[in-house]
Amino acid sequence: MEELTSRRYEEDHFVDTTGKVWNYSLLTAEDIRNFQFGTHYRLYEKFGSHAVTVNRTDGIYFAVWAPNASSISVIGNFNDWRNHAHELFPRWDKSGVWEGFIPGFRLGEVYKYHIVGFEGIETDKGDPLAYFWERRPQTASITWGLQYEWNDEQWMQERKKHNALNAPWSVYEVHLASWMRPDKNDEERYNTYVQMR
Repeated sequence: MEELTSRRYEEDHFVDTTGKVWNYSLLTAEDIRNFQFGTHYRLYEKFGSHAVTVNRTDGIYFAVWAPNASSISVIGNFNDWRNHAHELFPRWDKSGVWEGFIPGFRLGEVYKYHIVGFEGIETDKGDPLAYFWERRPQTASITWGLQYEWNDEQWMQERKKHNALNAPWSVYEVHLASWMRPDKNDEERYNTYVQMR
């Protein structure tokens, strides 16, 4: 599991480890301020789901913005899709962010947010900042890490000459799912940016 903050939250705050969801946060006051002003350019590092270690316990931290919700819980195979079993905490600063740490939650697990919203309407939604999703017709988000081992030492050594102002260059914009199918006989399979093992 990775530590995403330079100073751990639990060094300055009490984390209640007795519940199914722990009151834990990756968000700082500066993160919230930048989020509210629309100047936070790395929200993917804070929102969504992230594998972290809290008080020497591995698990997943969840954060989602839902300012009109009255309750948000994480549901999935891990809790038999039971609503309200793992409820997130609303932030005290009235930012509309709901968050929490679920100990023992693993990478590769499917999940959704169960949201109780305006006038008590309940709905299940995927994570808008999820790194990985199920393939249709399923629609759940999947906890996933972004760790990648680069093998481009030779390219990095030669990059300066390739990026010279007088060197030729090309611009590509590719949407993998519509550009080419991995199997021309299977319309339901798409290329992705993630290498499956």
